[in-house]
Amino acid sequence: MRSIVKHVASGAALAASLLLAPHRAHADAPLPTTWAVPDPGRSVAGASSDDSSAIAVNPANLAFQQEWGCANWVWTGSAAPLPSRGHSFALSVPIWMLATGLRVDLMDPPQAAAAPFGDNSQWIRWGLALRGGDAVALGTTLGWSSSDDARLDDHFSLTSGLTIRPATFLSLAAVARNWNEPVSRSRVYTLERSFDLGIALRPTSRRGFEIGLEAIHETATEQWTPRATLGIDIPRIGRLRGDLTLLEPDDNPEVVAMAGLDLNAALAPELSVSGGGVFGDAVTRSGSGFYAGLAIRGWREPGLVLPGHMARIRIEECRARAGTCVCCVASGAWPRTPRRSWCWWCAPSRRLLARAPRSATPSASCARGKKVICHLEDAGGRSLHVCSQADRITMNPAGGLRFAGISAQYFYFGGLLDKLGVRADFVRIGAHKLAAEQFTRSGGSPIGREDHQDLVNQYESVFLHDVGGGRRIPAVELKRRIATGPFLAREAQAAGLIDQLAYEDEIDRVVEEVLGHSTRTVDDEPLPAAKKQWGNAPKVALIYLAGDMIDGDSQYVPFLNIRLAGSYTIGKALKRAREDASIKSVVFRIETGGGSSLAADVILREAILTARKKPLIISMGSAAASGGYYASMAGGPIFANRSTVTGSIGIFYGKVDLQQLLGKVGVNLEAYRSAPRADAESLFRPFTDDEHRELGVKVKQFYDLFIARVSEGRRMPPAQVDAVARGRVWTGAQAKDRGLVDRIGGLREALGEARARGNLAPDAPIVEMPDDNEGLLSFLLDMSGLSAAGTGAAMATALVPPALLDLARSLAPFFVFDERTPLAR
Repeated sequence: MRSIVKHVASGAALAASLLLAPHRAHADAPLPTTWAVPDPGRSVAGASSDDSSAIAVNPANLAFQQEWGCANWVWTGSAAPLPSRGHSFALSVPIWMLATGLRVDLMDPPQAAAAPFGDNSQWIRWGLALRGGDAVALGTTLGWSSSDDARLDDHFSLTSGLTIRPATFLSLAAVARNWNEPVSRSRVYTLERSFDLGIALRPTSRRGFEIGLEAIHETATEQWTPRATLGIDIPRIGRLRGDLTLLEPDDNPEVVAMAGLDLNAALAPELSVSGGGVFGDAVTRSGSGFYAGLAIRGWREPGLVLPGHMARIRIEECRARAGTCVCCVASGAWPRTPRRSWCWWCAPSRRLLARAPRSATPSASCARGKKVICHLEDAGGRSLHVCSQADRITMNPAGGLRFAGISAQYFYFGGLLDKLGVRADFVRIGAHKLAAEQFTRSGGSPIGREDHQDLVNQYESVFLHDVGGGRRIPAVELKRRIATGPFLAREAQAAGLIDQLAYEDEIDRVVEEVLGHSTRTVDDEPLPAAKKQWGNAPKVALIYLAGDMIDGDSQYVPFLNIRLAGSYTIGKALKRAREDASIKSVVFRIETGGGSSLAADVILREAILTARKKPLIISMGSAAASGGYYASMAGGPIFANRSTVTGSIGIFYGKVDLQQLLGKVGVNLEAYRSAPRADAESLFRPFTDDEHRELGVKVKQFYDLFIARVSEGRRMPPAQVDAVARGRVWTGAQAKDRGLVDRIGGLREALGEARARGNLAPDAPIVEMPDDNEGLLSFLLDMSGLSAAGTGAAMATALVPPALLDLARSLAPFFVFDERTPLAR
């Protein structure tokens, strides 16, 4: 349920707080301060009301709701003098820093309730709350009553609340109820104004055990009413809730106590059922009653655990979530942003069935001792790479494996530019700095060809190692078999690349064969877990540097599905992580081939300042080269995958000269200057020999700065850095051997290191930065269960034939980078 349903459709909420002061006195007694169906254990300060019950309990807590809400029914028996009995339903949704909700209470008082409270009535309440970060929230509820009895009809009530959570173990709240003192249609009965003060404590700083203490002051009677609440997680069952209220403590004290259990479903983690008892001499003559409830929400509460089963994960897109781990295989429409590129399996007591679509990113699938079955339809080499570690790989009999080896393609535009009368003029440092060659040559240089082939060979080595190990085929033999591809499904099976042919409806049979017995197979789409800590809990920041690096703010080009990483945007994210006291360590995830050298230096400076204040771990994705490698030199440990493209330490600078093109179309340009080099960067004339010499000096200075940054960051002599630099591209495995990275590992390992260095728990929450800045389009797409990146990819495919998309992206530097920008790319 990842669509708009999770934000709008919320079931009815477990209702509001206990009736705090039900006066049984004479006919002109004021109405109770809270006229709502009660629910046990709801604290004005605690997390127990961080859902749609907050509309009646404390509207401020509505802002802390994670996703969505529920329904409740309370019945106390006909002999009960307590009038707040009936049904309640609520609907609530968080939107950015806001939250809003609607609640209906259908009051059905028992026969013993004092007049006029024994008549039926209804309340409609609308709540609105604003959250300031994770620790402060303000909210207000507007309520309207209706009844056939004029004494209970036409009240308009205002209730406001404030909640502050300054520490992970402490929450404070204040609620002003009915502060406008609403009057009924009869003009006789007034809702009494009251003020609630509450404190909630979590001795372990975790949600497992929570105590709430409250004091309610009624202005009409000047009386204080004490109340206590309790919430305890029961492992593998649910949560025990309870409360105790002492009514009229100064006169004739009476007790109201409620206790019950929330059972959180295993088969449907968004579902919870609750029930319990209502006790005390203020409730019934027999001193007992009961309540029942049903909750539907968009997050998981601790509770019942499924017996051994297979979790079926159809992977079209996988979201990285703090505290949620899933093993997944990406589809061909996988968004370019790296925050979609890491998912792994870690849920306890489960087995895994992963369905891999047509292509997948080259990330390992780790089941941690669990059985893994991977089902393919029409697959490529990347899908085979991901699924190679599975216990069994099945394929649709009509599918195929479109793979016969590793390949790479490079576009060269030199010939085209010559025909157009456009001259690309670049100055570079290092014969291996090949990025500029695609614009100056019609084909690769001898060094370029050698480097490109070596990179392909390195990729093949990693592929053969991983796939051969998983399929138990020696590397030499695997290479021979792959060379006979591409394969139809039966050919892939005969080559030992897959195990079995099966249609999707036959998966249950395959599961039984693998396990040796039948088992339940369930579709698994993990919901986010309930928050374990209050306020600004200690956490690790995960900062993404994704896409070509540019000066200024980050941008997104949907028509080409290109992300541009802006130095201001990334720098602000690093600064925010540095200054946030709740962030104890930082993982800097780099997924870029470089870009503007100035942007790289601006980002590096912010990374260095961050590393001086708290642990900073570098995690390289599929590429962290040139400017991306430059930005990695903050001094923290560097993790890279064995196939990460990194290094490319070097600089180039130049422009294109359009003078001949203008001449071909009959355009003549006359230029006037105050100095010989005043228009050196003009696109309408070539560089002079003097300018070429000066550019060589400038580029050398940039290169020397690059070497110095790497020398300082890696603690290597400049000469040693230069020996592996000069634009040479390395894989992560090669970079590790040459001292350019510290450890081979992915984002999971980097996060583990960051948590350890920050003295954080293994499940410490993750905050991702920077926030996506795709605006209203992104928000609307997310509400619809889509992603801006995925939609951008579809848009790009619709506008440009897929075969030409790579060509269009190769020309992006002409449109993205200013001609005066030195590039580390």
